[in-house]
Amino acid sequence: MEDVSVVADARRAAEQLPVPPARPDVVGAHREHEDDDKAAAAPPVLELLLYHEEERAAARASGDVRLANRALVDVVRDLDVLLDSTEEHLRQTGDRRSRQRVRDAVPRLVAISAVAVMPLAVVAGFLDLPPDRVDAVVASLARHGDLDPAGRRRALQQVQWLRNSLRQVEVTEDHSLLDRVLAFVSKFALLGFVALASAAAGAFSVGESVVKEVVKTAVIALVAAALQASADHVRARRDGQTRRAAAQAAHAALLADLAVADSLWAEPAYEGEHAVTRVRLAVRACAARITSVPLDWPDKWQYWDLLDDVAAALDRATPAELRSQVRRLRAFGPPA
Repeated sequence: MEDVSVVADARRAAEQLPVPPARPDVVGAHREHEDDDKAAAAPPVLELLLYHEEERAAARASGDVRLANRALVDVVRDLDVLLDSTEEHLRQTGDRRSRQRVRDAVPRLVAISAVAVMPLAVVAGFLDLPPDRVDAVVASLARHGDLDPAGRRRALQQVQWLRNSLRQVEVTEDHSLLDRVLAFVSKFALLGFVALASAAAGAFSVGESVVKEVVKTAVIALVAAALQASADHVRARRDGQTRRAAAQAAHAALLADLAVADSLWAEPAYEGEHAVTRVRLAVRACAARITSVPLDWPDKWQYWDLLDDVAAALDRATPAELRSQVRRLRAFGPPA
C-alpha cells in the first residue's frame, strides 16, 4: 500500500478545492453574490466542511459505516485546509513599521476605552480562553506590536500536533476523536472572517486601518494562545444538549450586537469605530455558523444563507436592508 496519507494529498490539492455541491432542500440553491458582497460570505472551505460533516452525521445515524468512513476522510481534508490557513496567519509577521504602528495605537485605544468594545473578549470566549488572556494579549501588543516569537513557535508546534491527530483519525477511523478535533479546529475559521472584515472594500482613513491591524493581530495572538492548550481542548467532550446551548447562545449574541449595528451609518465616536463594529459582527456571525455545524438541524443551510444576507446588508448605503434582514433572522428562530 502506498505510504501517502489522504491528509497529505489534500494539502497538495488545497488550492483546487471544488465548489460545494448544491445544498439539499434549499429552493434556488446557492445564490451568487455581487463582487462587493463576497467578503460577507463564509469561506468556501467552511461550506465544504458543513456539507461533508452533514454527510458523515447522516451516515452514522443510519449505521452506514462505509459511507461514514468515506465522509470522515472528507472532513479530515477540510480541517487540514483550515490548519493550512491558520498556519499561514501564524507565520505572517509585521514589518518594523507595522509593529510600531500597533505599539503606538494600543495605548491610545486603551486610553479611550476602545479596547473594551473590540471583539477580543468575544474571540477569547469563543476559543474557551479565560478573560484575563485578553489583557495579556493587549499588554503584549503594547510591548511587541506583534505575536511574540516564543508564542508563535509554540502555536505552530501545536498545529503540527493537530495534524498528527488528524492522521490518527484517518488511520483508525476514530469518529469520536474526529468529533473533538472538529469542535476545536473549526473555530479557526474565524481568522478568515476577521481577515475579510478587516480588508473590506472602501476608502478608510489611516486611523481606521491601524485599528483593523490591531484587532487582526490580537485575534491571531488569541488563536495562538488557544492552540497552546490544544490537547486539553481535544480531550473535552460535549454532549448534544451542550452543543445546542452553545449555538443558541451564539445566535442570541449576534442578534444583540446587530441591534446596535445602525452605528455603522452614523458619525463614528472615535476613529476606527466602524472597523471595530464590522469585525465584531463578523466574529459573531462566525460563532453562529461554527456552533451550528454539529447540530442535527434541517434548516442549517437556510440559516447560513440568511447570515450571508445579513452580512451583505452591512455594506449597503443605508441601514434599511439590514433592518429587514435582522427581522428575518429574528423570525427564523435560534438553532434547534
